[in-house]
Amino acid sequence: MTRPLVRRLAAWTAAAGVLAGGLLGAVPAEAGTLTGTTTTRTAIRSTASAKGVVLGTLERGQRIPTTKKAVHGWVKVRFRAGTAYVAAPAITTRTTGLPAAPTRLTGTKIATARLNVRARAAGSGTLVGRIDEGASLRLTGTVRSGYAETTFAGHRRWVSVRYLATAAKAPTTKPDDAAQKAVAYARAQLGKPYRYGAAGPTSFDCSGLTSSAWKAAGVAVPRTSQQQFAAGREVAKADLRPGDLVFFYGAKPSHVAIYVGDGQIIHAPRAGRDVEYSKVAFMPYSGARRPG
Repeated sequence: MTRPLVRRLAAWTAAAGVLAGGLLGAVPAEAGTLTGTTTTRTAIRSTASAKGVVLGTLERGQRIPTTKKAVHGWVKVRFRAGTAYVAAPAITTRTTGLPAAPTRLTGTKIATARLNVRARAAGSGTLVGRIDEGASLRLTGTVRSGYAETTFAGHRRWVSVRYLATAAKAPTTKPDDAAQKAVAYARAQLGKPYRYGAAGPTSFDCSGLTSSAWKAAGVAVPRTSQQQFAAGREVAKADLRPGDLVFFYGAKPSHVAIYVGDGQIIHAPRAGRDVEYSKVAFMPYSGARRPG
């Protein structure tokens, strides 16, 4: 085998994430996706901005699927099956001279790749299962040789510490009276017909329903879906609360609904349909805002 061929094979192996003889214990989650390694403790954010909602945290030396090039100081990453961002100075796609893996981890973590679960803390340990990317797992607090102990199928098992992130804690807040009133208003409109440009009381278009719901709660929001998308406080998908406005179809959303909990929304869909329940997952998600 020629030396150039050896170098090419080595580079391909590193890009696939099979570093250090496969001892990392993770399976690349998507062909063609690079693996980024954090060079310092850093936040995973919902947008490419320091004002973006913090979705999670990576410790120094942890890894996440990423793109190669930074744009305006931010690198796009994949976290919990969605697009997120990490500050460019805090992450690298190089394959040599990388920071050591964390030696202390505990609590609930999120898998940032499909993880191999092993019977002992070594890459040569018997493979007993896998944990999907984006899944939650709870660690016991014991870390050994780059592996963290967890409970899997009722037994103490081991996973790589490299491909774990800490999810941001949802804020603990009291129920918002205004949000409850907005949801109650939306529920009272179920079954009323869609009509473009209408904001009640007998028919609605999508943004007419959401603006009227919050008006009934004593909070003014703009009239159109794109205006509403530019107002209020940005909310991460994982932190949705009843009353939040949820947007769909691209960076300039053409549709908006009101979130009512358990992954459900109330919306005025389109001509020929009535105000109804649906699910967030049924349409291309753009983002969410919290009025008030």
